[in-house]
Amino acid sequence: MSGDESVIPALAAAYDDQDGDKTVAALGELAERLDPTRLPALWHPLGFFRLDLAVDAWRRRYMLHCWPRGDRRTAQPAFPVHRHAYALESLVVDGELRNRLFGAAPGGLRGPLYRAERAGRQVALKRTEHMAELDVTEERSLGPGSFYAVSAADFHESRVEDPGFCVTLARAAPKVRAGPHAVGQSTSPPALLYRRTQVAPNLLTHLMDHIRG
Repeated sequence: MSGDESVIPALAAAYDDQDGDKTVAALGELAERLDPTRLPALWHPLGFFRLDLAVDAWRRRYMLHCWPRGDRRTAQPAFPVHRHAYALESLVVDGELRNRLFGAAPGGLRGPLYRAERAGRQVALKRTEHMAELDVTEERSLGPGSFYAVSAADFHESRVEDPGFCVTLARAAPKVRAGPHAVGQSTSPPALLYRRTQVAPNLLTHLMDHIRG
């Protein structure tokens, strides 16, 4: 998956400069050249869906995250506070979301740390021997044109209130560890299994038509 090679350098450069207008323009040009029904697109256990778009020369992956209006596919139980296996940047293309960053804080949010393992569309969360104790260090409400970044070491939570609508263009750096982590609850079972389902073609077409403007 590499998208259209002639557009990706411009997309990467605009993203590097955190120029929202140029990034969205390059995204629109890329969208004109892609058939969304032929791209990987799966629902995420946290309720949004992800559409993979392209990979640049630095092996950074570009993807759309979409929270459709009034449509969430949140798995239960949901563990919204998590950290990725890679550094993640996001640009809000449309809508609004709230992003919260967490830092270590004894006496704060406390729960067992789960390790996520993926095999195809299956996601297994397995409880580790470690406990996380966290508190909010930053909370931001972000609208169109806003960039935000989360390092591979940071725990965070991104939330879009239902029935709100939001689309972000995310960029993931190469992985620095095998998989992500999530903070569970003391009563959560030792292991959980989720299946990521395919996104309906009409949702993908509607999203890309929205991006193309």
